[in-house]
Amino acid sequence: MIPKQAKIEEIKEVYGIFHKHKEIFPHIRFDYLQRKIDSGCCVYDDGVVITYTIYKRKNRIGENVANKGDVMLHQIVNEDPSNGNSRKVLERFFDYTVEGKPVWLTVRSDNDRAINFYKKMNFDVMGDISWMGGKLPGVIFRHMPTAKLEKIL
Repeated sequence: MIPKQAKIEEIKEVYGIFHKHKEIFPHIRFDYLQRKIDSGCCVYDDGVVITYTIYKRKNRIGENVANKGDVMLHQIVNEDPSNGNSRKVLERFFDYTVEGKPVWLTVRSDNDRAINFYKKMNFDVMGDISWMGGKLPGVIFRHMPTAKLEKIL
C-alpha cells in the first residue's frame, strides 16, 4: 500500500497533529507545512505525518555525506503515538516513496522515545550533530534499504 501524500485541504489537520505535540515540535510553522505539502514531500496517512526532502545534490550531515537522491526525513509525528501506526506508515514510506535510497535523519539526543523507535526500525547511528552553536546535541541516523526478494512462481 502506497503512503498517502498530504493534500492542501488537510493542512489544518496536519498542523493540528504537530501542535498537539508542540513540546517536541515547537518550531513547526504553518507556512513550512504548506511548502512541504505543495512540493509533495509530506505524507499524511493513518494519523501519521512525515515531512522529508529528496536531495538534489550531495549534502553534509555532520561528518557524513548524503548523495543526490538520498532522503532526509525531517519530522515524523503520530496523532496517537501508542497505536503502532508510525511503524506501519514508515515501512510503507521506505517501500514506495524513497525507491531504495538511504534515508537520513537527525534527532535531539534527549529524545529517547524517538531514538529507541529509530533503532527498532533498523536505522544505524552514524554520528553526532549539534544545533544552536553546540548547545543542543543530536544524533545522526541512516536507514539503508534492503533488497526485496521476488517470489518465484
